[in-house]
Amino acid sequence: MVFELTAQKLVYGGEALGHHEGRPVFAPRVLAGEHAEVEVVRVAKGVVHVRPVRILEASPERVEAPCPYFGGCGGCQYQHLRAEVQPPAKRGILRETLRRIGKVIWESEIALHSALPWNYRNQAQLKVARQADGQLALGFFEAESHRLFPVDTCLILSPRLNAVLGELRAASAAGLPAGCREIDLLADDRDERVAVTLRGGIGHVEAEATARRMLAQLPGVVSVAVESGGQMRCFGEPRLEYSVGEFCYRVSPESFFQASRYLLPELVEAVTSGASGRLALDLYAGVGLFTLPLARRFEQVVGVEAAEGAAADLAANAQAYSLGNLRVAAEAAFDFLRRFAHAEPDLVVLDPPRAGVEARALRFLAELRPRQVHYVSCSPPTLARDLGFLLQRGYRIISIELFDLFPQTYHIESLVKLVRSDLAGP
Repeated sequence: MVFELTAQKLVYGGEALGHHEGRPVFAPRVLAGEHAEVEVVRVAKGVVHVRPVRILEASPERVEAPCPYFGGCGGCQYQHLRAEVQPPAKRGILRETLRRIGKVIWESEIALHSALPWNYRNQAQLKVARQADGQLALGFFEAESHRLFPVDTCLILSPRLNAVLGELRAASAAGLPAGCREIDLLADDRDERVAVTLRGGIGHVEAEATARRMLAQLPGVVSVAVESGGQMRCFGEPRLEYSVGEFCYRVSPESFFQASRYLLPELVEAVTSGASGRLALDLYAGVGLFTLPLARRFEQVVGVEAAEGAAADLAANAQAYSLGNLRVAAEAAFDFLRRFAHAEPDLVVLDPPRAGVEARALRFLAELRPRQVHYVSCSPPTLARDLGFLLQRGYRIISIELFDLFPQTYHIESLVKLVRSDLAGP
């Protein structure tokens, strides 16, 4: 079915929202205010999902997408929107999502932080699939699909990672084990050194042979880890080092690290500033991106991290800087909070995964009654849900900031600072 649609606004997820015959319609690659001819792809739960056939009336903010894969590859959603307009558009989406899901009404300013809109990703997760002709293909998933979309280069990857991608594609037919299904790449802050992680059903002999070959042939690759059957084997350097501000972080293959090489110093400063005192808790601490700077501001800091490898990196990073006031709790946030006995910590930093903070962990957190909470979020819907809970339990928002770590995509990284309502302050 084909019909005409006028898009009203952009919504979280990268689509535009319109209405047709009383039903909401979601259209990718259409901008607010545009009139388009669209074709129905599917209807689910009363919502019509369409694809654009042609733009009948274009927005003045529309540009020609520079990437030839845009619309097929699922990695980007906003290449058709002028880069300088994307952060304000995301601010509107964030504000509306907070209101709609969490009943969080924030009329004050949302500070925007933006940087260069291209070649910013220091991390890539390449998918590997065997094509009909038997050749291995590298790329990303198609939009809303688990089908592989092969790419030769990616305009949002760093130059070093694009160079590695090119070499991998050239050597993929002979150089990758048949059981390899995914390749993770992580470049350091200078975009010089790269850690590679191969995942899939890869035997021990071919794992070592492949790793040695990659270390010898791929530009800048200093570490190759192979994960197979739940075990991780590492060849070359056992980990990468990544500098942000005054700290250099050890990052092992199984550890998470931010995937954007711009704005990290600004983000760390924003998260850790404006608070000091006796005790700070950093939940979902990872390798210590915020934990280490917090240890310079507080008498005691506890970094809580459930992933074993990341917790080990956090402990090693603290030891490297002789931060004896930093304790590592290698457990889930819920398990830590239900046993933690010190009420009213001065600050709790939350940086959860996309699913947000577990409800029962939030309840224990509220019972601790921290003086301040700094919530770093990569998902406006779950942020809105969690903020709604905290606001109902005696907290008020003092500031919201948006960090556009991922231009050309719908992803929104934000920082919300809250304070207990019974405390004086701005």
